Amino acid sequence: MKSGLLILASLLTTAPWSWLNSQLSSLDHRQDELHVALAKLPALLAPQPQEHTGFHSGLAPQADSVRWVQIDLGTEYPLDAVVIIPAMLGAAEAYGFPRRFRLDASNDPLFAESTTLLDQTAADVTPALAPWHIAAQGIKARHIRFTATKLAAQPHEMRRFIFCLGELLVFSQGRNVALHAQVLAPNSVETLPTWSPRHLVDGAYALGLPVHPDEINGNGWHSGISTTAEITKWVQADLGEPRDIQEIRLIPAHPRDYPERFGFGFPRRFKVEADGNTIFDSTRADFSNPGDTPVAFLTPGLRAQTLRITATQLWERSGDFVFALAELQAFDRGKNIVRNAVITASDDTLTPSWSPAGLIDGRSSSGLLLDEAAWLAELAQRRQLTDELATLDVQRAAALARAQHRAAWLAGALLFLVLIIALLLVLRSRRSRRREIESLRHRISRDLHDEIGSHLGSIRLMSELALRDGSASDSLEEIHRLAGEAAESMRGIIWLVREGDAPPLTSLVEAMRQSAAALLKDIDWKFESPNSGDSATASLEFHRQVFLFIREAAYNIARHAHATQVRIEVSWKVKHFHLHLEDNGCGFDVAAITAGNGLANLQHRATVLGGSLQITSRPGRGTRITLEADFS
Repeated sequence: MKSGLLILASLLTTAPWSWLNSQLSSLDHRQDELHVALAKLPALLAPQPQEHTGFHSGLAPQADSVRWVQIDLGTEYPLDAVVIIPAMLGAAEAYGFPRRFRLDASNDPLFAESTTLLDQTAADVTPALAPWHIAAQGIKARHIRFTATKLAAQPHEMRRFIFCLGELLVFSQGRNVALHAQVLAPNSVETLPTWSPRHLVDGAYALGLPVHPDEINGNGWHSGISTTAEITKWVQADLGEPRDIQEIRLIPAHPRDYPERFGFGFPRRFKVEADGNTIFDSTRADFSNPGDTPVAFLTPGLRAQTLRITATQLWERSGDFVFALAELQAFDRGKNIVRNAVITASDDTLTPSWSPAGLIDGRSSSGLLLDEAAWLAELAQRRQLTDELATLDVQRAAALARAQHRAAWLAGALLFLVLIIALLLVLRSRRSRRREIESLRHRISRDLHDEIGSHLGSIRLMSELALRDGSASDSLEEIHRLAGEAAESMRGIIWLVREGDAPPLTSLVEAMRQSAAALLKDIDWKFESPNSGDSATASLEFHRQVFLFIREAAYNIARHAHATQVRIEVSWKVKHFHLHLEDNGCGFDVAAITAGNGLANLQHRATVLGGSLQITSRPGRGTRITLEADFS
C-alpha cells in the first residue's frame, strides 16, 4: 500500500497538469505562440526622459470627468494610422495615462459627425510606456480628437485626477502629418518647458530612436573641435538635382564611448535651409537637446537640390565645443532621398567612427534606422502581446489552481479508496481469523465431547453398574463421583470453548443454572435471574472466572455445607455484575478459613475479576457469599 501511494505521488508530481485541466494545454500553446511572435518584434529600448514631456490636462475632481484634446492637421489627409505614446515624467512611466478613452476622426472641428477609430471606454487599460497603434484604414479626416473618460489619479493626490499624453502621431502615406499641427485643448496645463499642448505634436517622445541595434562602429558626422561655442559650422547634402521633399529629419548622435551623453553634439542654436531658403530658424533662442529623439520638419510642397544645417552655437563636449549629427534624412513619398547625396562641411573630424559618409549611411550611432511608422506599429503589437501574456498568466494561474485542486481531490479520493481497501482487507483478515478460531473451538469442543467426554461417561457408567451389582467400595464410589464431576467440568469447559470473544451474559446464566443443577442435584435449590432477557455481553475471560466461581461455590456447598436449601441470585446493571449464594447449612467460622476448604479459590477469582467478595457465615447458621464485579 505504501509503495502504491509513492507511485501515485510521483505521477501527480511529474505528470503535466494539463492531464487534470485541458485548458492548460491551450493556454500553454498560446503562450508559446506569443513568445515566438515577441522574439520577432523590436525590443522596447530604455526610456528616454524628455525636457518636452508632452500634454497635461487640467485637474478634475473625479475620475469619470471627461477631458479631451484635438489636433488640426491643416488639411484633409487619407489616414494610415494614429499612434498614441504615453508620457514619461522622471522615473514615472505612462505618467497620467487615462484608464479609459476614445479616439475619433472628423472633418468637422466640432465633431458633429465623426468616425471612432478606437473605443476603450468599456474596461480599464493597463498603463505602460509603449505605443498604441490604431489603424485608420484610409479614412479621410482633418481633425483627430482624443477623449479621456476615466482619468488617472494625480500622484500623491487621491482626490485630483488628470490625463497626460507624450505624443500623438498621425501617419498618412508613411509620414507623420501631425508634426507641429495646431492643438486645441480647452482644459490643459502649460508649465514650460515640461508640459504644453504644443509638445503633443513636437515629435519628441520617450521611446528613443527607431533603430535595430547592432555592433557596427559608426557614429555619424562630427565637425572640427572649437574652443568657443559662438562659432558657425555647417554641413550640406547635395542631392544632385532638385527633388520633392515632404519632410527633413535630423537624427542626434549618441556615441558608444559617451553612453551618458544623449544628443551628442546637437547644436544649441541652428537653422535648416533648402537651396538657401530657411526652413527652420532657431538661431535666436536655444533649442532643447532632443536626446535620442528625431528632430523632424514637415516641408510639404518643397522642391530643392541642397540641404544645409548651420550651427551658430555649438554643443559643449568637455571644455570644448562641437557640432555632430548621426544622420540627415529627407523624404519623398516615404523614401529617404539623401542616401546618395554628396556631403560637404565647413570642417570635419575624421576617425573610424566619424566621417561625412556616416551622415547618410542609414544608421544612427547605435544601429540601423527603421521606418518610424512600422517600428511604432511593431512596438504597439509588442504591447498588445505583452498584455495578452499577462492576461494568460492570470488565466493560467487560475487554471493551474483548479488542476491542483482536482489533483488534491483526486489524491484524497485515491487515498481514501486505498484506506477503505486496506480496512476491508484487515476486516476480511480478522473475519477469516475469527472463522478459523471459531472452527478450532468447535473442533476442540467436539473432540473433547467425542473423545474425553465419552470415555468419562463410560467410566461413570461402568462404575455405576458395578455399584448396582453390589461391588460397593469406597474406592469405587470415589471413582464414580470423580467421573461425574469430571464429566460435568468437561461440559462447562466445552461451553466456554464454544462461546465467542464476548458472549451474552444470558449464556453465562444458563451455563451456571445447568452446572448448579448437576452439583446440587440432591439439594432443594432455587436459581433467580431478573435479567434473563437482557442482551448485555462480557468478555470470555469474565465468563470463565464467574463460571468457575459458581462451580467452586456450589461444589463447596454440596461437599461441606450439609445444606438442604440453596438460593442463587444473578443480576447485572450498567456494566456491574452481582452474584449471591445463600445456604442453610452448617456454616463455619470465617476467621478460620484455610486454603483447603476452597474459599481461597473464590477470593482468587474475585481478585482476577477486579471485584469484591463478601462471605458471611456462622456455625449452625448457614453461609452467604456475595460477588460484586464490573464487566466489559
